Amino acid sequence: MLIPPSGLNPITSSAAQTATAAQEGETSSSSNTTGTSRTEAVKVSLSGLALEKSASAQKAASNRDIEESGLPDTTQNILKMIRELKQKIQEKQVELQAVLMDSHLDPQTRQMKAAGVQSELGALSAALATASAALNKQIKDGVLSAEQGQQAAMLAMK
Repeated sequence: MLIPPSGLNPITSSAAQTATAAQEGETSSSSNTTGTSRTEAVKVSLSGLALEKSASAQKAASNRDIEESGLPDTTQNILKMIRELKQKIQEKQVELQAVLMDSHLDPQTRQMKAAGVQSELGALSAALATASAALNKQIKDGVLSAEQGQQAAMLAMK
């Protein structure tokens, strides 16, 4: 994460790349005096504990809409589990792509690692299907009103 020296608003990595590209463009065209100013940034490294706290704060913020929904606690827990599983599946898909594209691995090692990640993906997908089935069961069994069922479905899709 990059923090500009002029303020406390962090620049995300994609914005930092854009700022860096803009800086490089300004450096290469320094003879251009159109009044553009150069943006400087400071790179900040966070400790493992700080990263954990940041991740937990983001997780809490990402589930705020579920917690404020007024749905029963069981339904809220299922929705949170669905979101967490979707996130883990995305991460494993990225990991699988990285393994498949890793040219430093010999083909046999690459295949073994890919098979391991695919196995984990299968387990996560099965857990997601189970959590989704539990949510559907609550909707069908009348635990949730029609309106709550729609709300839960919308929250599960996020």
